[in-house]
Amino acid sequence: GDALARGWLLHIQNCRVPISILGTLFTFTLIFRFNSCYDRWWEARKKWGDMISRCLDMGRMNRCLIANQQIGDRMSRFIVAYAFATKALLRGSHLGTKEGEGAELVKRGILAQEELDALCAQPCWQPHFCVEILYTCIIEAHKLPRGSGMVFDLTNKIHGEIWQCFDAVIREMSDLVGDCVRIRASGLPASYDGVTNLSFFVFFIMASFIWSTDIGWMTPIIVAAASFIILLLIVMGTNLVDPFGYDKVDIPLEDFCETIEAQIYAIDERHRNKVLEKIFKTQKPQKTNLRRSSTFFIPELSYLSKRKVT
Repeated sequence: GDALARGWLLHIQNCRVPISILGTLFTFTLIFRFNSCYDRWWEARKKWGDMISRCLDMGRMNRCLIANQQIGDRMSRFIVAYAFATKALLRGSHLGTKEGEGAELVKRGILAQEELDALCAQPCWQPHFCVEILYTCIIEAHKLPRGSGMVFDLTNKIHGEIWQCFDAVIREMSDLVGDCVRIRASGLPASYDGVTNLSFFVFFIMASFIWSTDIGWMTPIIVAAASFIILLLIVMGTNLVDPFGYDKVDIPLEDFCETIEAQIYAIDERHRNKVLEKIFKTQKPQKTNLRRSSTFFIPELSYLSKRKVT
């Protein structure tokens, strides 16, 4: 009996190298899955960063190029509504629900109740509906006669370029919605979770026997601590798969939407108060004092002689 036990103990001790190889494979599987989850989160973060930039671009072009005040106000309102509609869509909701905050937009004057009802009555993605309204506003501005809709009239060479600028930004806004929906809907392949979970159980069950020959009664404590840390990484990766939810690790969509709303409001206020016009009317200062010299030291290289070619 003792000889058999010593034989089994020797066999278990000889499995240290195979279990190390198995641990390496499990670590690679875990890192690969976590990186895939994080890449989805980071891509979603970049898409929303681009969305903020495009919304602000549209807001600036709106106030600089649209001459009609009523059309400009409507465009500003629907730029903000576009952001909130996108947030609601990515969370499986719409502006007509409490989670979609459509009623709050009506209270803040972003949408009229009739506009919200029209958005909720259409069987389509609400962000794309907002994009169509932006297109309609630009078309209506072009239709107004004698330059009352646009800053430049039809005879100006830049008039045709203005449409291309608006069209490019609106196309990007539409594409960003589709990219975010793709990130949310695609998910991870089921095999990723299956391989990771199988590797987790196989590795720690086998490691428990092999580590017990060296650490003895500490084996359950070490295995439990290591398992807990690995499970945290697995759960964290699972939460990153859908970056548009309500978890603490998810993207703060509320903050992004509030940022867009605040910055569009700031652009509108600058336009109403004619801040830019006042700046251009100010006189240029007589002298500009630099904190440091604007020139750079250029070393003297004339003493260097040319190399003679033999």
